[in-house]
Amino acid sequence: MASRYRWRQQLLGSLQGQLQLATYLVVFLGFTGASSVGLLIGQRHLLANDQQLARQSIALCDKAIRGLQDDPARLEQELLFHSNANTSLWIEDNSGTLLRPRIHRSLSDAAIQTAMATNPGREPGLQRTIDIGNERLLTELVKQLPDGSHLWMAQRASSNLQALNNYLVLMIVVWGSCLAITLLSVSWVVRRVVQPLDQLNAASSQLTADTLATAKLQLGEGPIEVMQLSRTYNELLERLAQSWSQQRQFVCAVSHELRTPLTIVQGYLHHTIKRGDNLSPNQVQGLQTAEEESIRMRRLLDDLLDLSRGDSGRLAITKEPVRLADQLEQVADLARNTLNRPLLLELPEDRTARDVVAQADPARLRQVLLDLIENAEKYSAEDATIRLVLRQRDGASLIDVIDQGIGIPETELNKVFERFQRGSNAPEKTGSGLGLSVVKLLVEGMDGSIEVHSRLGEGSCFTVVLPT
Repeated sequence: MASRYRWRQQLLGSLQGQLQLATYLVVFLGFTGASSVGLLIGQRHLLANDQQLARQSIALCDKAIRGLQDDPARLEQELLFHSNANTSLWIEDNSGTLLRPRIHRSLSDAAIQTAMATNPGREPGLQRTIDIGNERLLTELVKQLPDGSHLWMAQRASSNLQALNNYLVLMIVVWGSCLAITLLSVSWVVRRVVQPLDQLNAASSQLTADTLATAKLQLGEGPIEVMQLSRTYNELLERLAQSWSQQRQFVCAVSHELRTPLTIVQGYLHHTIKRGDNLSPNQVQGLQTAEEESIRMRRLLDDLLDLSRGDSGRLAITKEPVRLADQLEQVADLARNTLNRPLLLELPEDRTARDVVAQADPARLRQVLLDLIENAEKYSAEDATIRLVLRQRDGASLIDVIDQGIGIPETELNKVFERFQRGSNAPEKTGSGLGLSVVKLLVEGMDGSIEVHSRLGEGSCFTVVLPT
């Protein structure tokens, strides 16, 4: 059932399907109409031609038999001369005696009697159609001769029907062949017309902020409207690339310029709190709140600056041999100074595995792990433990940051590392949505990768994978 609806959607829902269907209908109706008219005209011409030949034979026969009523032999000879396999002529005299030629496939006496019985009043020009056996005959009393006798004609219509049938078969074969060729040609032309639109759709689906400057649509040839659309699309990409570049430069400049005064403000707040013996508790609490907000603002600016530098290719990351156990111990000590919950560090029991060395930037690695620990702390209960685990897998070093928090919906796991993305189940005011995107940027800058596994209500595990 679903496949049938999908086929209908593909045929009626796409521009290519609608063009093909409309063209097929027009071509089919056009071919059918032209073939029907051609068949009707051919049928009429065939019948008219046979009747004309018969009339000509009758006219010649009429001239020849005048004055031959007293010579039956010559009269029969003339009737034979003007008859053929399909047309039979005979004369009925006043006494009812028949004078007819004896030729191959001539009519039987019974057929002639049946033919004459259809015109009992002997009305000249009256035509009748009779069926005798497998044959259909067209009979006519042609005229009454001066001596009172009658000239009759019978024409086999079955031969005309056979000719019409042969003509119909030929028309069907020709019609079907031409229709098939035309429909194939129409399909090819429609696909060729729609192909630039498919290329435009494919190029748009792969468009990202990083490929704005290079993702131009290159079309060799096509309809004028499609080529104009291609040029407009490329011009739009140029404007978007320019706007995106200016935006990144602005963010980088603003982040860099705001860091210095914000650091100074934070320093003055810190010294004021430490040396403010004459401050009231409310004033101290207010200054501490201001200091925390300035720290949060500085981290936000640092994240924006890192992202901006990453977009422009100017993010400075150095790689050197780093003993991961030492780095994790430092990170754990730093995190425990700010956390209000247990942080469990798990190192391998094997001495060789504990001494593993990876290529990384020490400062950036500490920043990554602290950000992941801070992220785990935001979404965990107050007494829940955060685990920091070092392990090995397939020649790579893995660092797990595991929490027992609210978890991430499965449908949102592939978006957690995107900028300004926060889980739909995340509490309000839990961050700007930049932290994990910065973590991914820094890890990939160290030629590593980051993975996430999560279950709602059970917690999340972020894994940093570093090459050894």
